[in-house]
Amino acid sequence: MRYEFGGRFLEPSPFFCQTRLRIPTKASMNRSADPITDPLRLKALRSLSLVDSPAEESFDRITRLAARLLKCPASVVTLIEEDRQFFKSCVGLPEPLATLRGSPLSHSFCKLTVRAGERFLIEDARVDPRVVAHPAIEEYGIVSYAGFPIRTRSGEVLGTLCVVDVVPREWTEDELETLRELSASVESEIELIAAAERERDHARMFQTMIQASPLSVIVMDYDGRVELWNEASEAIFGWTSAEVLGYPLPIIPDHKLDECQRIRDAVGDGSVFRCVDTYRAKGEDANGERRTVHVNVSAVSLHRYDGHSDRILLIIDDVTQSHADTLERERLFRELQKEKALLSEMDERKNRFLALLAHELRNPLTPIGNAVDLLRFAAKDPNQVNEISTVLESQVHQLVRLIDDLMDVSRITRGRIDLQRETVSIHDIVANSCRAVESLCNEMGHELIRRTDPKQSLHVHGDYVRLTQVVTNLLNNACKYTPPSGRIEISCGQVDGQVEIAVKDNGVGIPPEHRKGIFEMFTQVDETLKDSRGGLGIGLTLVKQLVELHGGKVSLVDSDDTSTGSEFRIHLPCLDAKPNEPKTIVEEDRPTRCFRVLVVDDVPAIAKMFTMLVGAMGHEVHSAPSAPEGIQLARELRPDIVFSDICMPDMDGYELARQFRSLSELDSSMLIAMTGNGQPEDIRMAMEAGFDRHVTKPASVQRLREIFQELEARREMK
Repeated sequence: MRYEFGGRFLEPSPFFCQTRLRIPTKASMNRSADPITDPLRLKALRSLSLVDSPAEESFDRITRLAARLLKCPASVVTLIEEDRQFFKSCVGLPEPLATLRGSPLSHSFCKLTVRAGERFLIEDARVDPRVVAHPAIEEYGIVSYAGFPIRTRSGEVLGTLCVVDVVPREWTEDELETLRELSASVESEIELIAAAERERDHARMFQTMIQASPLSVIVMDYDGRVELWNEASEAIFGWTSAEVLGYPLPIIPDHKLDECQRIRDAVGDGSVFRCVDTYRAKGEDANGERRTVHVNVSAVSLHRYDGHSDRILLIIDDVTQSHADTLERERLFRELQKEKALLSEMDERKNRFLALLAHELRNPLTPIGNAVDLLRFAAKDPNQVNEISTVLESQVHQLVRLIDDLMDVSRITRGRIDLQRETVSIHDIVANSCRAVESLCNEMGHELIRRTDPKQSLHVHGDYVRLTQVVTNLLNNACKYTPPSGRIEISCGQVDGQVEIAVKDNGVGIPPEHRKGIFEMFTQVDETLKDSRGGLGIGLTLVKQLVELHGGKVSLVDSDDTSTGSEFRIHLPCLDAKPNEPKTIVEEDRPTRCFRVLVVDDVPAIAKMFTMLVGAMGHEVHSAPSAPEGIQLARELRPDIVFSDICMPDMDGYELARQFRSLSELDSSMLIAMTGNGQPEDIRMAMEAGFDRHVTKPASVQRLREIFQELEARREMK
């Protein structure tokens, strides 16, 4: 079938151009043997998205110009794929070729140009041995052909620009130069298309990066209007793109309206402006205030092609949490510094306390040691022995008081103190406390003044012993810190529905620098051993803790600079009731029986002195230095009562009690734990192990008499 075009008859022929590298730049191993199927060439072709694309006027102008200048009936821009050719532009082709815009490679002369990689000319195809059997000759009537390869900038051959004729042609050099220049124009058009596609790729990539960025990206003009606002900006500041695009930047607070101008000035010379600042966000925080975020801002000016700066790019990182973490670290650091200073102060107090404790323990130990030595010389003088005994009793009482104070603080601190509450009279507590310090006041020549109204009913629900301890401690302090012949006043009454007890003296007073920590552990106004007034500095700590356990409060009354002395006030919840009648304690007669006693203690001095004391009370006493020996001796003696220490090596007192209770021959023996551990937990463990009673060392004669009286009462009941 033949088609008529340009006044001549031409059979349809496909015209796809094949690609050839201008300068080989790829390794041969990456190339196909046939340039038509070369993967690198095909990749370059497909990257431009020109195949099967709509006709474009720029290419059509070139093909029309080629046909006119070379006086050919047809001109085509072809792109060669691996199995067909596509006409990007065609002039003079008959239908249906013009509409189909392509044909199989079997009917293509352009594929020969691609394989050659340079211009390919046919003057008379009917006699040219290279193409004499080509189907386009017979089917489309093509007789002459001239084609130039079209290359990419990197040298890949995409196709051809060619002209065809239905008669033989001798192509002149001028015609070929014209066709070469026109093929160069096609290459330029393709490069423009490639450049535009690259621009579109870059724009898409840039847009994707902006939207995917975790950083806020904002572009605004020099009037402060927003032109770009990404998703991270929405997430950080709360405003959507629709709310901000075309409007002034909303994150600038009213008091920072000059912010944009400051940024413009900072980036005007092309430098990058950076700052960390607080900006507002949409909405309110938990406190109902305008929400703000702490951000790290980088700003740079955007320049047009002519170098003029007309936009500002802001890159913003939300550092609110980081800023909060920094503030928290700073706060924790300050707290650690305070804790460090406090620990240092507490360590210093501890050292002073240990020195004071050693001093206070030596005070009673010194006369005790002297008394022991003196007994060797005064054994035959009953009056002197009696006097020495009185001194020993007083000093032992002082030691016990020191230890009791320490144990009380420990129990209260650990929450292991139980108040024996009852309805008690404050008048009785004040009177009893005054009697407790009477001898000390007389010794120092103090005047003790008690201001109370016995007719006024003052009752509280509390522990009589502990409240007496509180008031006595305050009176003792007043005595110690008041110079001889001083005046001490104690008063009680009802104020605002509460019982108030006030202790006032005209002593040395408490300097302002000591007032804040006066109730803290181990605090004394005079902190040197030289100035120590006695005690461990825990009296006021005990006072505070015991008063608070009763639901009350103790305070040091502020005084002016002209006054001397101190005044402490205690406030306790008041009860409108009468106190319970005190129980009358009738002392039982002294035991008349002599009991067999066994003492088990691994400390020889304690065992010896205790056996001597029990012996002096009229009982038969034996001792054992360890728990196993104590059990053996008990089986032999079958004692009426056994006093056993708890903390002993190899076998402790608890195990002794358990084994003791497993022996039937010792069922009638009374078992007493006598130890230095006097906490409630220690008492419970002793009872569970099998002891009948728990006695804290040192045991007084009165306590021992009570135990022997109880044992005697048991025996009489049997």
